Amino acid sequence: MALGIVYFHFGMLKFFPDLSPAELLATQTIMAVSFNWLDAHDALFVLAVMETALGLALLLDVFPKTTFTVFMFHMLGTFAPLVVLPEFAFKIAPFAPSIEGQYILKNLVFVAAGWTVLYPSAFPARRVAQRTDVPASPPAPPKVASEPTPATATIAQAADLDPVGALLALKPR
Repeated sequence: MALGIVYFHFGMLKFFPDLSPAELLATQTIMAVSFNWLDAHDALFVLAVMETALGLALLLDVFPKTTFTVFMFHMLGTFAPLVVLPEFAFKIAPFAPSIEGQYILKNLVFVAAGWTVLYPSAFPARRVAQRTDVPASPPAPPKVASEPTPATATIAQAADLDPVGALLALKPR
């Protein structure tokens, strides 16, 4: 639910110019990875639509596989500035992230939360139903104790005669 609210809200902010604090970073990154195929306005619009739709899908719990896949690709894209725009992301790479770099690195928490929440619903464990038309197999016969080895036989025989001596025989030397 929280991921859906954040995605929807941040996506809606991108529809209004100069309202999103991530606008410059997002547009510059998308333009860089698209080799300027998208201009800043179009890049921001595409991102706004995607984030808003993803937020709605998370809130409404629809299309779990698609939602999980789009979420993970979006998260992967959020780390792109670390590589394509390191001057935005770091004061001193890679040890001193800028405020934008910190904004990017906090997405590691989103990835962990998204994986934890979305993966189980996107890819539920397969359960195999037990067949009811086949009678249950009889229980296995009890295993017969094997004959004692000479070492254990000696200890067992000693225990019958002298229990303390048998315990001392087990003590490692």
